[in-house]
Amino acid sequence: MEPLPVDIFQLQRRDPAAWSALLARVPETEDIIVTAVTSEPLYVTTPAPPRRATADCAHRLRRYILTLDGCSDPISFIAKQTNTTEALFYQLFGDPPGTAIPACHYAHLDGDSSWVVIDDVPDHYPSAGWMPDQVDAVIATLARAHAARWNQDAADLNHGWGVAEPIIPHFLRRPGGAYTWHELRRSEATLFDEGPAAALSRHAVQNAGRLAPLLLRAANGLVVMRDLGGWPGVLGESHLAAAAELLDDPVPMLAPLLDLPTTLLHGAPHPGHWRSTLFDEHYLVDWSESQIGPGVLDLVAFLEGFPLLHDEAADLHHLRLREMTPLLEETLVDTYLLTLSAELGPRSPSRAFRAALPAARCLHVLLTWFPYFAAWAADMPDRYTWQRVNRLDESELHHYHNAPAAGLRRYLAGVFDRFLRASHSL
Repeated sequence: MEPLPVDIFQLQRRDPAAWSALLARVPETEDIIVTAVTSEPLYVTTPAPPRRATADCAHRLRRYILTLDGCSDPISFIAKQTNTTEALFYQLFGDPPGTAIPACHYAHLDGDSSWVVIDDVPDHYPSAGWMPDQVDAVIATLARAHAARWNQDAADLNHGWGVAEPIIPHFLRRPGGAYTWHELRRSEATLFDEGPAAALSRHAVQNAGRLAPLLLRAANGLVVMRDLGGWPGVLGESHLAAAAELLDDPVPMLAPLLDLPTTLLHGAPHPGHWRSTLFDEHYLVDWSESQIGPGVLDLVAFLEGFPLLHDEAADLHHLRLREMTPLLEETLVDTYLLTLSAELGPRSPSRAFRAALPAARCLHVLLTWFPYFAAWAADMPDRYTWQRVNRLDESELHHYHNAPAAGLRRYLAGVFDRFLRASHSL
């Protein structure tokens, strides 16, 4: 991506000359003159699985609408404040754009105040209204995106940046080697000193690599839920015992994933991060959690996020769900593997991929939901109140501000049932 002869502040101030200079870098728009620029905030109001603790910077979005000299119709772009990982990701893969990656027109690097300008998809189909063929097309696009970077390791994907730390991290491996117990105790002092407890074995720390801090947060969440006596109808002793076993010894969960070829992962490809156009094009936005690892991690993240309806009419207090049947899940897995096979031929590891699905599901649930429970620790009611409130039916539940949404309860009941079955398959 060629340097832009203007700075970020000129673009943010809606300077027409600056936006004209931005367009001039593309042959198709080099003669276009921008006469006026307006902007509007884009609010992310859709429900989604909670973000992992590794992505804690603010993700501010604005749409910039450009009026062009001699054109009746304006054009628009999305500008986003993000982290260094996503800004560098777009520098590497967004010019020219790749499969499922929006075109990036500008990337400014400044830590968690980095800024990117990417193509807008203003008339996309919201995921709440997807038809079965659209879901299949999205899954096929995900498979093609993985195939495009198949079996590339960290050295390949981070080549040329001239930095000590990889720009796009491996999902597990840590540049400095495995954490020691003392390193983890020092780097995550707050979790040890102010959290409910740390129920993570030294064996787990030695084998968890880059995931050690995340598993520590999951262990704290496990302690919180055990102190509350579980979650009636959602999280029973069998679920908690399965989580405790994996936190004590994560090797059976991690080994099948490490045996698979690696690729470029989005990190959180749930339906809310997809933009589908009238021309059957499908793009993934928000690459701030991109990483290197087996494609099965992205596939499971999509499958687990699919029941959540991502539209502006839904929030966590009035959550609407769509049905996710075993047959539908199997169909989507088949679509992914058939597309991958068409792209890769004999290099497609279909059998090993299927065998690793339970491991990927267990890891996803441990890293997504148990740390979320740990964050409840400061606001939790006593155990008696928690159990009593959560035995109420849905019509009564909304009267209690300290109770989780009924929709979330229904959704997580399915999540943890699948988690328990997956843990038994390891």
